[in-house]
Amino acid sequence: MQILGFDATYVVGVLIVIVAFITILAIALILAAVLLGVASVFVFRKTRKVFIPKLTLLVLGLFETPIRYLLWFFKGDEKVIDQMLIQIRNSLYTEAYRKTPFKKRAVFLPQCLRNPNCPAKLTPEGIKCVECGQCGICEVKKIAESQGYLFFIVPGSSFIKRMVKKYNPEAILGVGCTMEVKEGTAMMASVGLPVQGVTLLKDGCVDTRVNVKDLLEKIHMDESKKEVDKEEVENVSKRWIEKEPMVVVKIKK
Repeated sequence: MQILGFDATYVVGVLIVIVAFITILAIALILAAVLLGVASVFVFRKTRKVFIPKLTLLVLGLFETPIRYLLWFFKGDEKVIDQMLIQIRNSLYTEAYRKTPFKKRAVFLPQCLRNPNCPAKLTPEGIKCVECGQCGICEVKKIAESQGYLFFIVPGSSFIKRMVKKYNPEAILGVGCTMEVKEGTAMMASVGLPVQGVTLLKDGCVDTRVNVKDLLEKIHMDESKKEVDKEEVENVSKRWIEKEPMVVVKIKK
């Protein structure tokens, strides 16, 4: 039997070789991508820098599971991947976020930042701060709303989707634990919203902490690129300082 003038056995053999070559090439490319992802994670862990962020984001998006497995195998910290993804998205969306007017932005804070004795009540618009002064949320709220931000204290993950759908902000600033910020920034980026994320210094369900300087820098972030006022940072930070036991809000220099 012949196919296009060639012996059928010869044609089948050629096809097998081509398929085998493509398969080997695909496996090689996947392995290279996974190894690149692992290498990028280790570099980030040491330097806190991401090289070729768009490519790294693509690789981590496609091969996050095997990269996590390799990190686990080599006893690496898997949280580094989440931190890396947050930093990449922050970097990629910084300029678009800067250019978005304050009045078209929304900021979402987690309810765990509240003082355990917080008197605020849950409403359809989230936890409504009554500015009792027992934590720093009241000061952050005043600063954000004075600039025109939509301000929300989040009772649950689905709440963010509802508020975004209702108010249609054009940029999002989110605060939360590493996993929440990673998932939240990915969700907002997937619908084309410029996003910035700030992770908590102290995870947990109650009385957590945030880097106030990082948070206020992103609230004030615009095309002027001014530095955040130190007195403002201190004024907000002291609201989260307890008398007994003493818990100091860490501020990066």
